[in-house]
Amino acid sequence: MKKKQYLYIVWMFIFLLFCFLLYLITSSIELYPEEGKEVLETQFIPTKQGNLFISNNVCLSKQKLLIFIHGSPGSGSDFSMYLKEKDLQKKYCILTPDRLGFGNSYQNPFVPGLGLQAEAITEMIQYFLNQKTLSFQEITILGHSYGGPIAFKVAILLQGRIPSSLKVVLLSAPIDPKWEELKFYNHLAKKNYIQWFLPNTWVRSNEEMFPLKSELEWMRDEVIQSKISVLSIHGEEDYIVPLEHVKYLESISYQGNHRTYLIDGGGHLIPWTSFSEITSILTREDI
Repeated sequence: MKKKQYLYIVWMFIFLLFCFLLYLITSSIELYPEEGKEVLETQFIPTKQGNLFISNNVCLSKQKLLIFIHGSPGSGSDFSMYLKEKDLQKKYCILTPDRLGFGNSYQNPFVPGLGLQAEAITEMIQYFLNQKTLSFQEITILGHSYGGPIAFKVAILLQGRIPSSLKVVLLSAPIDPKWEELKFYNHLAKKNYIQWFLPNTWVRSNEEMFPLKSELEWMRDEVIQSKISVLSIHGEEDYIVPLEHVKYLESISYQGNHRTYLIDGGGHLIPWTSFSEITSILTREDI
C-alpha cells in the first residue's frame, strides 16, 4: 500500500472516530448555561425537504447572525462550544442546525445532494427570521468540510431574498472540483457487506461524496457571479481536504472580497483543535 493511501486511511479513521466521540459527548446540548452565558433554545423547523433540528442562543437585539453548518458526518452539536462561547454570544445570534439526515434532523428517504441541503437550510433561515420577527444587518454562514460548499450555496440562494449583508466562511472546505476526488475507501464503503457494519450517518456521509465533484463544477458560474465576501480558514497540514482548495477563488478570478487565513500545523479538525484562534477570528469586526 502506498504511503499516501496509508495516510488517507489513518486520517479518515481518526476523523470518523473523532466525529463519533464528539457526537456522544455533545448529542445533548446543555440548556442551563453557566453564569454569564445565555439560555439556549432548540426546535424543529419544517422545510420541503424534511424537518431540521436547530439550536440557538438569545437572538433579540443582535445585529448579526452566525450560522454553523457541519460537515459529513456530523451534527449541529459539533459546534456547541461555539454556541456557548460568551464573546460570540455577545456579537451574534447563533444557529447550529443538524443537516438533513444527520443528528436529529429528518429526511426519509435520505437523498444526497449539496443543493438539497442548501435549500433546506435556506428555508430554515427564512422561517426562523419570520417566526421570531428578526432582521439582521449581516449574516455570516460558516461551513466546515462538506458544510463549506453548502454554506456558499446557501449564501447564493439568500442573495436577493433578504436585505442583509452576506458573508461566507469556508472552514477546511472542499470548493475546487479539480482537487475533489473519491478515495478508494469511498468505493469500499459503498459495498453492502461493509455498510452493514457502519452507522447510518457514516453510510449517508459516504453517499454525499460521490456527486460532490460534479456539484462543485455546477456551482462554478454561480460562485463567480455571487461576489459574496469569503474568508477561507484552512489548516496547513490538512490531509483530508488539500490546502490547494484555498486557491480556487483566485484561479477563477473571483470578483468578491476573499481572504485566506492559514493555521500553522492545523489539520482537518481545526474547529476543535484551534477553537480559540477561530473564535478570535469570528469576533473581529472586519470578518
